This record gives sequence, structure tokens and C-alpha cells, in this order.
Amino acid sequence: MFLVRFSHFIINLFVTLILWFYFMFGYLFILLFLYLPVYVFAKSRSAALQNLNHIHLKIFFALTRLLVPRTKFKIPEDVRKIKSSVIVCNHLSYLDPILLVSIFRRQKTIVKHTFFKVPIFGWFLKNYGYISSGSDNMSGPALINNLENIKEHLETGGVLFVFPEGTRSRDGNLAPFNKGVFTIARYCNAPLKLIFITGTNKLFQPGRFLFNTCEFNQIQLELIGSLNPDYKSKTFSISVLADDARKIFEENIRANDGR
Repeated sequence: MFLVRFSHFIINLFVTLILWFYFMFGYLFILLFLYLPVYVFAKSRSAALQNLNHIHLKIFFALTRLLVPRTKFKIPEDVRKIKSSVIVCNHLSYLDPILLVSIFRRQKTIVKHTFFKVPIFGWFLKNYGYISSGSDNMSGPALINNLENIKEHLETGGVLFVFPEGTRSRDGNLAPFNKGVFTIARYCNAPLKLIFITGTNKLFQPGRFLFNTCEFNQIQLELIGSLNPDYKSKTFSISVLADDARKIFEENIRANDGR
């Protein structure tokens, strides 16, 4: 038993080091050879950088599939084809946002403000057009500017994905929903797509550094709901919309637990 556990540890460590080496140093390589020319010459800097980030992380997950064959990925076409929408997701792992970036070529999201303070990485986030959750960006003129940028992004085919729980779930249950994403959708007059994520927390568990590569697993993204509210209706309510979205997620969690 000890030898089995030790061999699993060595495999997990080896795969983890390769994946995070590519993830971190890939940014440095792309910065030197691709990002700076794009930064200088691209007509739409944020769109071009989003596309390069998409390619970088698409390769990351191709490498993950190669090195972790016991984990299968199931991402249906109705998810891949989403455009001009606000995507609402449950949140299980740090892999969730980078997986979504690998799927959608044009993407924005709201990121914890602490990540913007990380050297180099924070520079990328800012120039992708991603939005800091810091209070300075969520009030006054900065908020209006962010909303207008998101609206233009959605109108040109991009997506905004948000985790309304705000943090990763440790037990698979939903944390309270922040209603901000539903306010953004209303301002942009955008449809909501609800994506239910499973399996990412088994491959990369919260609180652990190593990937779990030796157990059979399936990572799945499922479109569980499409909401097209009548935002101009006198009876429209942000709270009701948030509750409706949450109920759909709760029903899918119960169904998933019963499998």
C-alpha cells in the first residue's frame, strides 16, 4: 500500500510540475515573443490578448489530457458555441476559470483584486480587459466605464463568465449568490447562460498543490439553463432572477449527487 501511494505521489508531482511550468513560463515566453508585438500593433489590444490567452490555455488543457489520461473532458457543442452572453457558473476549483478561457476565444471575467497585484500576471489581467473586484472598480465612473466595455464586448460576440459564489466551494454545495452579475446582465440587456461544472475539484482539489492524476475522473460542462429576462418589464426583479438561477443549479447538484 505504501509503495502504491508513493508511486502515485511521484506521478502527481511529476505531472504537476510539468503543467505549472508550462502555465507560468508559457506566459513569460508569450510575453517576449507574442504579447508585446500584439500590445503595440493590434487594433483591439484586449481582444487580441484574449485570443492569445485562449490559445495558451487551450494548449495547457491539451497537455493535461495527454499527461492525465484517466481524466476525460466532456464539453458539448452547445457550450462551445455560446456567444454574446453572460455565463453564470458554479465554482469548484482554480481550474474553472482557465478552463473557460480555453473554450471561449473572446472572454472577460471578474477577478479578485489581489490577483491584479501579482507581478506580470496582474499586467496580463489588466490588458485582457478583465475586471478587478476591488471597490475602486465597482463604483462611480469606473463602474460605468466597465459596464460600457462589457456591453461592447458582448455585442461583438464575446462572453462574460462569472462565478456568483465569489469563491470555490469546498463541499460542492452552493454558497450565496452575489447579485452583481445579474445587474451587469440587465445593464447590457444580455441573455444568461447557466453552466454546471463537475469534476474539476477532483483533478485539482482546493487547498492542494498537486494534481490528482491517478484516479478515474470526468470533467464536464453542461448548459443547464438559458434565461432571457424581459429587463424592461415593470415586474422584473434582480433578486427573483438570481433566485431562479440558483434554483436551477441546486436542482442539478441534487441530481448529480443522486447518480
